[in-house]
Amino acid sequence: MSTLRTARAVAHSNIALCKYWGKRASDPPSLNLPATGSLSLTLDALWTETEVAPAAQDRFELDGAVHADDAARKVFAQLDRLWRAAGHGGARPAAAVRSVNHLPTAAGLASSASGFAALTLAGMAAMGGAMERGPLSALARQGSGSAARSLWGGFVRLDRGVRPDGEDCVARPLFPANHWDVRLLVVQTTSGKKAIGSTAGMERSRTTSPYYAAWVDGSDADLDRAQQALAARDLATLGAVVEHSCFKMHACMLASQPPFSYWNGTTLEVVRALWAAREAGLAGYATIDAGPHVKVLCEAATAPALAKRLGELPGVVAVQTCAPGPDASHEVLS
Repeated sequence: MSTLRTARAVAHSNIALCKYWGKRASDPPSLNLPATGSLSLTLDALWTETEVAPAAQDRFELDGAVHADDAARKVFAQLDRLWRAAGHGGARPAAAVRSVNHLPTAAGLASSASGFAALTLAGMAAMGGAMERGPLSALARQGSGSAARSLWGGFVRLDRGVRPDGEDCVARPLFPANHWDVRLLVVQTTSGKKAIGSTAGMERSRTTSPYYAAWVDGSDADLDRAQQALAARDLATLGAVVEHSCFKMHACMLASQPPFSYWNGTTLEVVRALWAAREAGLAGYATIDAGPHVKVLCEAATAPALAKRLGELPGVVAVQTCAPGPDASHEVLS
């Protein structure tokens, strides 16, 4: 097949419980290889829907607005990778990409994870390529590091790998969505886009933070402890690893030159209130990505009381309760 079909995919966002922050050297750099592995929870309530269709010229539409910027460049670079991976020669046919984020964009809620996972599935299906999830995970990673994990629901692990070609840097499902009745509270502390993109922040940490090497060296042990706690459904042990991984990552940022932080004042107040709630018997554990919002891992039975308590804090915009989400899906429309 040398032409495109029309295909649509849905992929859900994921939040890393053990963090990924920083990239290892790769040739070419577009392999986008992480310096650390990661372990994530896919979320039911946050997702992206993407359609890829033939067109007279490349066109990227996100949330109803046409983009001809760096975001569009990354989208069509990903389609070029998929075209080659599908076994086609020559130039890729022009494509219209229409994507809708059912979550805030570029706000530290992993819209790039669900976005590039959905684009990878829809693009490969439109090109008639193989839909095996392992190789697709490696391709999704090249669009966004966290997108490799959004091909699956439930709990997913991405190992950093050691091969220079990145073939061993693929995500794999650990436990399905029904493994454990937990919730992730998304405590939004502001609205709008973040000032510093994740890629730029990672590179500043890698090149200037004295804590960066220790962060990388401790990541594998965190992953193994977290996986064991997940298997045992041990919230206290998992929560301790989750918070430790989170605060180590943000310590790297604060120790960078110049220092930077994605937090705002409400971010810190939410963390403090969460720790106070835990002392009072409401067990929840914080994780914070490259953004100002706090995510709280807790048991399903604890979620309503914690959501109410945190939602009443000054500065909190909203609290959304998410359950473990499903695998990404796709369909060929024509």
